[in-house]
Amino acid sequence: MSEPFVAQVEAARNHVAIKVKDLDAAVHFYHDLVGLPILMKIGPEDHPRSVFVSGIQLMRQTEDPGPGVHDVFDHIGIAVDNLEEVCAHLDAAGCQAETPLERRTLPGVNRDILLAFYRDPDGNRLELFHFP
Repeated sequence: MSEPFVAQVEAARNHVAIKVKDLDAAVHFYHDLVGLPILMKIGPEDHPRSVFVSGIQLMRQTEDPGPGVHDVFDHIGIAVDNLEEVCAHLDAAGCQAETPLERRTLPGVNRDILLAFYRDPDGNRLELFHFP
C-alpha cells in the first residue's frame, strides 16, 4: 500500500478570509477587543485593503466584490512548504486551478508570495501559498 500524500503545512500562517463592510470596526473588534495581534497589512498603511490578525484575514468589502456578492466568506488560506508538489498533486487528480501557481508581490508589504487558488468539491475557495 502506498503512503498517502502529505502537504507540509506552515500552521502559523493558516487563515480564513472574510469580507467586512467596515474594516476599521472589524480591526477594532478582533484586535482591540478580542486581543488578536495584527500580523500584516496589505495596501496603504492609512487605508489597507486587508488586515491579518491571528487566523483571520479581514478584507475590505469593495464596491465590486465579484462572485459571492452577498457572502462574507472569501477563502481558506493554507501555507505549505511543498507548494509546487501540492499543486502538481491536485492537478494530477483532475482539480483545475482557479488561479494557477504564480509568484506575486504583495502590495504595501513588498514581499513575494507563491500562491494558487482551487475550489473544493462544494465550491469553497482554497488558497495555497508559500513565502519563498
